[in-house]
Amino acid sequence: MKEAPAPSANPDTIDLQVKDLVARMTGISDAHSIDTSKSVIELMDSLKILEFREILERIFRVFISDDEWLGFRSIDQLMGFINSKQAPLRTSPSSAARQHETMQTRMSSSGSRGWSLTPSGILYDEMEIGMPFTGLNNLCEGPLLQRVGDLRWNQLSALCGVPSKELADSDGQRLYSTFFYVEIAFPEDRPMASYGENDRIKFLCTMKRFGYSMLDGVTYLMMPGDSSETSAPPFGGIEGAVAAGIPAVRLSNIFVMQFAGAEWLKKSRPANPGFERIPESALAPDSYTAVKQAEKDGYFAPPGKTYIPMTRGPVKIEYRLVPDRDLNGAGLVYFANYPVFLDIGERPVLGSAEFPLSEDLINRRTIVRRKSAYLNNASARDVLDIEVEPWIENPFLTGHPSPEMAPIRLFINCRMYRRSDHRLMMVSTAEKIIFSRPMEEVPFFSRLSGA
Repeated sequence: MKEAPAPSANPDTIDLQVKDLVARMTGISDAHSIDTSKSVIELMDSLKILEFREILERIFRVFISDDEWLGFRSIDQLMGFINSKQAPLRTSPSSAARQHETMQTRMSSSGSRGWSLTPSGILYDEMEIGMPFTGLNNLCEGPLLQRVGDLRWNQLSALCGVPSKELADSDGQRLYSTFFYVEIAFPEDRPMASYGENDRIKFLCTMKRFGYSMLDGVTYLMMPGDSSETSAPPFGGIEGAVAAGIPAVRLSNIFVMQFAGAEWLKKSRPANPGFERIPESALAPDSYTAVKQAEKDGYFAPPGKTYIPMTRGPVKIEYRLVPDRDLNGAGLVYFANYPVFLDIGERPVLGSAEFPLSEDLINRRTIVRRKSAYLNNASARDVLDIEVEPWIENPFLTGHPSPEMAPIRLFINCRMYRRSDHRLMMVSTAEKIIFSRPMEEVPFFSRLSGA
């Protein structure tokens, strides 16, 4: 969405601008036809409301507290507020000085934690892959997400100038920076499983905020010699990184508080003054639009024309949560465990499909790309229902010069629900390959030649 024009002091013009913004956010063709006696909640979903609120504050240079925002019962009340209480968004000189001093202190002491932060807000870290990050086929997705998620928390805390446990809203309620979109992308010739024990990874983490509601950024996974430290984000995003042969993880966050246990999380915004030190984006990240579309469609993308189905539609697998393993310190199902649940459900489906994979091949599957929409959480008492729908590429349809020697490529769409109310928790679209395929499995494609 393009930036809106500067505000006017004329109340009629302000009201028209608000209605025009509502029209653009909802797809209503005629702004004059909007019923302003309705509330924003009646016209938009929760993520659209976040974007709408942030754009309003930027256009009219007002700050709307959570209590004020929740008190608006109609668009008329909202327009009346904007007309009567325009106040610039600013941080007092004393608090700005304190937050700058605190951030500098955290930056100077971060060496003991192993990471460093540049003045422009880019975080660097380096690690050697050890046993905690590996599984049956070298580097694993779950442990990798744990690490990059923790780096996002460190970056957020350092820029805000407070430890993660002190992130709070205007009422002092503890907030959690929860992930609503995660994308992992590896070059096909450098997939996740190509990273093994004792290999070193240099993390370069970027992050921007959209107003006070969302965070978005990319963590680049470089070898220590790939690049020197820079103050400017490299590659221009995840696609540019993969094109340059660099794996990357994109993470998008919103802020929530626990409203009624893990089942219901209430969206909110940090009131910590240091939050304004995070570089700001003028537009909401496109990831939230992708998430809403995936929620509607049940997938991020369908497979290409060279893929054939391995099953007759989605196969449902049950997963029972294990509180001592699957939950984090907030009592929520840990975001890094979501794709692990999908892999657990995927394994028996691939082994019993119409074109079944052997156990050895299943053990060697690895991520090239996964897009994940995180939509809900669950209590420890719940059971998850996972729908797995896999496809396999037929190399005889690709024009590969030696189809029998072609890589084994998988395309898998998954949906995860909590059984208690059948609420959709996650949508995932994954592209995988079988890495280091053993020679005895070369005849595998013979069955596909006539498919």
